[in-house]
Amino acid sequence: MTSDRILRKIERCLALSRSANEHEAGIALRQAQRLMVDHGINELDVAASTIGRATTQAAAGRKPPKWLDRLAALVNAAFGTLAVYEARPTFTGWEGFYAFLGEQSHARIAAYAFEVLQRQLVTDRRAFLSGMSKRAKRITKIRRSDAFASAWVLGAYEHIVPVEIATDTVTAIDHYKQRYYTTLKEMNAIDRGQQAADHKAMSRGFEAGRRARLHSSVAQDERRALSHG
Repeated sequence: MTSDRILRKIERCLALSRSANEHEAGIALRQAQRLMVDHGINELDVAASTIGRATTQAAAGRKPPKWLDRLAALVNAAFGTLAVYEARPTFTGWEGFYAFLGEQSHARIAAYAFEVLQRQLVTDRRAFLSGMSKRAKRITKIRRSDAFASAWVLGAYEHIVPVEIATDTVTAIDHYKQRYYTTLKEMNAIDRGQQAADHKAMSRGFEAGRRARLHSSVAQDERRALSHG
């Protein structure tokens, strides 16, 4: 993998190549081109170096439930990122993490937003689960809680403004993903299905999701992109 130090140097040279001083710009451009040739770096490598990666722990193990994957998709839509699920083995099992890839600031805020929304979603799902009839079978409780959670995400979706990602950024993210995740595989999230009898759970989940809130410390511009009331 190319040294980050070399990539940073090329970025600085390319920035200087846009200088109003033609002599200075020409020198900087030639230096950037020489470094790229010497180190076998192409334009995509340089573009990918502008992409950031921010991780946050997921409330899941080796595989996430479908509703949690949908929450990651919501955050992607709001902040122009790509989420990758990472499962890491521990002494007691597996821990899950979501890594958000995107422009540096967007990736950090996306990870933070996911953490905040996940905390609310898990709390609401747990409250719904504990309030179910004790006579209900465990499998029924889990399925309806999942239906509640999926609808919660739909409720939160009602208030986001999806951002349009520039083609160059999409290409840079994809290139970064290929470089960083050399053995990435497609994952099927856990889906326990839904039944007609789960409609009440979904209705309650949707209303709960519409009441979701982000912490005030999220940047004002980004809060407008994911506004909850």
